[in-house]
Amino acid sequence: MQWIWLWIAIISLLINTLFVVKFYQDRKAYKRLTKQLNWIISGDALSKLRHSKSSSAQDLLVDEINEIIEQLSKLQVEFEEVTLQNKRMISSISHDFRTPLTSMLGYVQILQSGSHSKKEEKYLRIVEERTKALSELVEEFYRLSLLESNEYQLTIENVYPILLIQEQIALYHAELDETFDHITVQLMEEQQSIETSPIEFNRMLGNLIKNAFTHGTNRFSIYNELSEHHLMIYIENEVDSPSTLEVDRLFERMYRGDETRATGSTGLGLSIAKKIADTLGYELEADLNHKRLQFKLSIPLNKIKKDKNVYH
Repeated sequence: MQWIWLWIAIISLLINTLFVVKFYQDRKAYKRLTKQLNWIISGDALSKLRHSKSSSAQDLLVDEINEIIEQLSKLQVEFEEVTLQNKRMISSISHDFRTPLTSMLGYVQILQSGSHSKKEEKYLRIVEERTKALSELVEEFYRLSLLESNEYQLTIENVYPILLIQEQIALYHAELDETFDHITVQLMEEQQSIETSPIEFNRMLGNLIKNAFTHGTNRFSIYNELSEHHLMIYIENEVDSPSTLEVDRLFERMYRGDETRATGSTGLGLSIAKKIADTLGYELEADLNHKRLQFKLSIPLNKIKKDKNVYH
């Protein structure tokens, strides 16, 4: 009788041990599957799930999920191809529009040089303004499509950012002076240069300054600071209706805040400035404090070179 109870105890122990092992195997497999699924949900990976080999029911579920993953991978590839084709199409269409629009503007200016009645001159001015606005819109679409395409190449040069900013301020001085009652320019002449694309750097700054005198009022200021890791450029202006602005959406394409922002604006300027900053490896942020709208451009110090003779 004692031997029987001993065998029962041994068998019971073995069965319990098998259940414990099975439990921990299933738990480990569950954790692994959960981790992989979290990667897929977050977009970090689309690799297929591995079978646990400890549960046929679980492996069947893994097979079903892997089918979904395979279909999702195909859809992602197709989506990326369509997106790239659309970007190329927009770039091509925008490029094709540029030449006839430039020609139209030239013909309008030739007509304006002749003798016309006041009514005809008025209509010619309207045609010129509308053509310029359309040309600007096409140019900004073209620039944005280029920046987003994988084929866009930057021409990198060694330049001095403070000098570029001063040139942009001088370029738009008339518009700034006409728009703002108070203009403050405090640029410390940091003796440093950066490796960047001067064309895109100027376009980025120009778009930020144009946004200021297109939508700003009363006060404008631009200044810079140097920290241990970054050169910061600040561009600030007051706005009439801060409650109508969603600062988190300022860099969205075609965002204008309200109808008043539509005047003389395509809604792409800030989006292009942000895209250029990202392309150059900079950080461009916006902040709204009461009526003060501030744009902060951060240039990493590892992109900056010192030159003691730059201002000599």
